[in-house]
Amino acid sequence: MRRGVIPDWKIKELIQQGIIQNADPSLVNTSSLDLRLGLDKWKLLGSFLPLLGQTVEDALNLSEISDARDSTRERFYIEPIQQYAMRVVELLDLPQGISAKVFNKSGRGRIGVSLRGLTDGAPKFDVVDGGYKGPLFAEICSTSFPLVINAGQTAVPQIRFYEGNPEPMSGSELEMLLRNHPILTDDEGRPAYTEAERDNMIRTGKLVFTADIHREGLAVYIALRDRRTLDLAKKNHYIPEDFFARVINEGRKGVLIHPGDFILIKSRQHIRLPPCVAAEIDEYAPECGDMKSSYANLVNATHGYDPDHTNTPSALVFEIRARDVPIFIQHGQRLATFELYKMLEEPEGRYMDRKSTDFRDLRSILPNIFKKD
Repeated sequence: MRRGVIPDWKIKELIQQGIIQNADPSLVNTSSLDLRLGLDKWKLLGSFLPLLGQTVEDALNLSEISDARDSTRERFYIEPIQQYAMRVVELLDLPQGISAKVFNKSGRGRIGVSLRGLTDGAPKFDVVDGGYKGPLFAEICSTSFPLVINAGQTAVPQIRFYEGNPEPMSGSELEMLLRNHPILTDDEGRPAYTEAERDNMIRTGKLVFTADIHREGLAVYIALRDRRTLDLAKKNHYIPEDFFARVINEGRKGVLIHPGDFILIKSRQHIRLPPCVAAEIDEYAPECGDMKSSYANLVNATHGYDPDHTNTPSALVFEIRARDVPIFIQHGQRLATFELYKMLEEPEGRYMDRKSTDFRDLRSILPNIFKKD
């Protein structure tokens, strides 16, 4: 049986066949589909997982899990540091050979939105087993700013579909890929790793992003704590500097992050995914320190890929939050690890044709609800 990440044109076929229901084909990315939040919303007393065989809605009806349900308001206010469960507009009717995984959208991650996917009868986050038939739910918490969402319109989760049970690339398969596609490059388009680091990548299947802090004039950005509200339906509306402060590098060797801080740090490396692979980032990597480094862990196929311009800017921005104690991030320090997955087929679209950020400064980093000029 063939295995791999299902591409855009195949996702559209699954929509046409009714395997993915209520979906908007315009929200299909090269290797994922954006999902919209629906009318049904629950205010949670805490994060939870359904028991084996228990529906998510049955769990949500327990007074120990949620204390309020709303199914009427199309515009819904989300308080900061408060967890909610929301039913997703889309439904699934998967055959046994197709599984899926729920991720956060990168633009939502950059404003501190934390997300987990839930399915009926599955005591695990984000994973949708092959053959699943039923609704999807998103457990959401805005860790930095109050939010307004619009039911049926606001896309926060995204979902990636797989045929078979693909494994991350490693060994000779990864070695052959890296011969033609370095995946991680420096500003000149050259491989951004030593031969020893490359050999370790091939052996473990883990590729590494590091922090870009020390170069003159480069800034990291910290979320302000005055809790201004963001309406996710707005476009080109908010002034970035009202929400994030620029931390200018003036001879510093790094940045200190205190628990509660939410900081955006750019990667030193540019990621260039050819049409044959997609990537998934480890949200927590113990070897990288006691921090959450990514709120959106999916990288679509063809991110950074432009065969005519090998130096296209395509660094990633990491959303760093210290967990229990302050942490100091130095220039060049490991931020996150990621793995590569083979595509089932090449996508029709190209990520670089749809991207909304180019990672040059704060305005280019933030999602399109913020002013870009």
